[in-house]
Amino acid sequence: MHSLIVSIVLLLSFSITIDVDAIDDKQSFYPPFWHFVPSSLNEFPLVNNSLAPYRLIDPWFYPHRLGLYKILINVTTSYMPFSSSSNASNILFALPSQLGWQFSSNRLFTNGTMYISTKSWWASANYYLSVIPFLIAVDIGLIKTESFRIVQQENFCTDSQQCLKQIPNAMIQWSLFFFHLQKSASCFAKEKLTPRRIDKCYLGQMWSAYKSSIYDGLPLVQSKLDYLPSKEEKLFGLGWARLLNLISMTRKNTNLYETIKNQRKFLPFRMLQVSDRSTNSTDLSDSVNNSLKVLFSFRYDRLTVIEHFWQKLTCNYEGRIYAQQILEAMALSKLLAFHYLVKATVNTLVYNCDSLSDV
Repeated sequence: MHSLIVSIVLLLSFSITIDVDAIDDKQSFYPPFWHFVPSSLNEFPLVNNSLAPYRLIDPWFYPHRLGLYKILINVTTSYMPFSSSSNASNILFALPSQLGWQFSSNRLFTNGTMYISTKSWWASANYYLSVIPFLIAVDIGLIKTESFRIVQQENFCTDSQQCLKQIPNAMIQWSLFFFHLQKSASCFAKEKLTPRRIDKCYLGQMWSAYKSSIYDGLPLVQSKLDYLPSKEEKLFGLGWARLLNLISMTRKNTNLYETIKNQRKFLPFRMLQVSDRSTNSTDLSDSVNNSLKVLFSFRYDRLTVIEHFWQKLTCNYEGRIYAQQILEAMALSKLLAFHYLVKATVNTLVYNCDSLSDV
């Protein structure tokens, strides 16, 4: 048993060699080390010392968790005819991009290594946004699989049977997303694939699955909040999670460039400190400081009422376009945000809400 453990550790440590000096600016939009992580199951370590050889996946090893996302991107791009040859237009890029931001800002508690700490609240919540869609993609045959095992840590589920018991709604929502994705060609038929069609045929289902992983996963990792380094970081994390529903209702496009643009504009590149709440932090941009002010001052006690109003405001594509602009403008100019609010309200009144088939 001891020799098996040693072998596994060595496999995880040396099976993926990353030459940091080989990274150039052209890769800066991609998550850190994207071009060096596994892109298929057969690139994960092979454990041979058993009756049935298998690939070993450790989602608490950053290159492996990022590799799960890379596989998902690779197997889904062909179902998205609007995607470029580089995959950058794939709407699932919000998932690895978020992990990359968490890694770069040390929110995974990697502390200069590639190993993700199970004490990290961000990493623990992200677990259900990585392993769940991967397992579903395997189950429905999107990923052509060979035998694999996922390293178990604490009570995190590692196979479909466990996850269906632990976080059933997320499993169902990701199944529905991939089902719709495989049938997406019939959604737009011979019509031109416009942003409106992408909103209807792809983004609505993707956001439903995304939300389910986060909202159903958060109660399972609540104890990890105690390990966050400051009250401000805790407020930021919970605030981001609570406002996720508002973002999802706008069906914001989550391709690589849109995701990175918004991350760089609104998300802090480091974990927050006590001083970040009361003053403008000089090492953070004005837009990041302003977005933090919005999060810290938001009336979460009124969130239910706001969500009810927002649901009406985003009931059609015409309203959703301006609702996206509202969210981006809130950290830049209240006057500009109000301007977009007026436009969204007018469009909600002028145009009919989506039919049930569009939702």
